[in-house]
Order: sequence, then C-alpha cells, then structure tokens
Amino acid sequence: MPSKHNSNPKTRLVRQRNSYSGLAANGKQQRTTRPRSKTAHASRIRYLFYFATLFLILSFFLQSWLYSIHYISLITLEADSTIALSLLFPMVVFSYLLYKKFGLREAVESLHFNLKALTLRAILVGVVLFAAIFLLEVALSAFQTITHIPLPTNVQSLLEGMPAYLLVFSVVVAPIDEELLFRGFLVPRIGIVWSALIFSLFHISYYSIAEFIAAFIFGLLAGYAFKRTKSLYTTIIGHALVNMLTIIVLFL
Repeated sequence: MPSKHNSNPKTRLVRQRNSYSGLAANGKQQRTTRPRSKTAHASRIRYLFYFATLFLILSFFLQSWLYSIHYISLITLEADSTIALSLLFPMVVFSYLLYKKFGLREAVESLHFNLKALTLRAILVGVVLFAAIFLLEVALSAFQTITHIPLPTNVQSLLEGMPAYLLVFSVVVAPIDEELLFRGFLVPRIGIVWSALIFSLFHISYYSIAEFIAAFIFGLLAGYAFKRTKSLYTTIIGHALVNMLTIIVLFL
C-alpha cells in the first residue's frame, strides 16, 4: 500500500522544488567560494613579492652596516650588493605587475618569459645576438689599435678577486634578472632606445666609456631582437653568453 507522503502530488512537488533550490544554493556558494580562494592565493603571492622587495632594499643597509663594523670585507660587500641589486630587478617588476592585478601566470606571459616563448628561433637569434656583440668587441679593439685612441675597460679588473659565487651568478642568474627589467618590462613601455640608455647607465659603475658604449649597443640590439622574436629567452641567452665570454677571458 503506497504511503501517504508518496501519494500526495503536492508534497512531492514541494520536495522537488526544495531539492532544486538547495542544489542551486550549493552551486552558487561553490561559485562564490572558488573566486575568493583564487583571490586570496593571488594576494598571498603579491605580498610575498612585496616582502622580498623590501627585504632586498633593507639588505643594502644591512650589508653596509656589517662592513662598517668590519664583519665583512669590501669584496664581499661589493659582491653581495651586486647580487642584491640584480635580484631586486625582477622583484620590482613582478611586484608592480601583481599590484596592477595581473595574475602570476599573466605577468610571466606579458614579459614573454613563458615556456611557449622558448623556441628554436629564439635560441638561434640569441646566439646571433652574442655573435654581434663579440664582433663589436673585436671592432672596438681594432679601432684602438689603428687609431691609438685608448678605450679602456675595467670589467676584468673589477672582477678580479671576486668570489666564485658572483662569477657563477653573473652567468646563470644576472642575465635573467636584467632582461626581465630592461627588455621584458621596459621595452614595451618606454621603447628600445630609452631602455637601452637606462641599461647602459646601470653599467656606468664600471667607470669605462667602452663598457658604456657596448652596453648601449647591446641594449639596442637586444631590444630589437626581443620585439622581433617576442621571446625574452633570446636576450637572456645572448646576455648570458656575453657574460660567460667575459669571465672566460678573465682566466686566460
């Protein structure tokens, strides 16, 4: 014999409506919960970059204080400050992009630093970029020989006596840091020439007009290669090879 509840059509209809409304409410709650969790995750990443940026800025003062109390040597101060400045470049870039509500993946893609940008063409153009800078160095050397006009460079003298970890950092990490700022971030915003000029000004610490000119020309060529290939790996490879050659010459 059927029960009273099952035989009442109105009761079944009310139960179905309540069931549908409950499912709809649960679905709505899930839809609102997921974006909130994503927003919270993005906020944590953003504040992590903020903290890293602040820490690197404070590290300059800490290193200067440690040197003032003779806890570290001048060579260690210069090496660690160089590394901190290099690491500060990408921290500032990502902090700004995340502040502008970019997701981390979107920020990487906007810099053309995602894996899709790592193509055979990007690698080959990076090697060509290195070859162009190498020929430029040869041309500058020939110019000095023919004209007897000295174009002194202080890079090798500045690198002499530096700890091995700085030399490794200069080849492996520094090109990534610098290219993220000067090509990936600045070229689309201020253009190739201005980004190259700022890049060369950061190399004025070598106290060498030859290095300033070489850095400016590299910035122009790297900016053009970056815009043509739309890959930051092109300039990273060229930059890393140039730094590696400089260090190899140091030990010859």
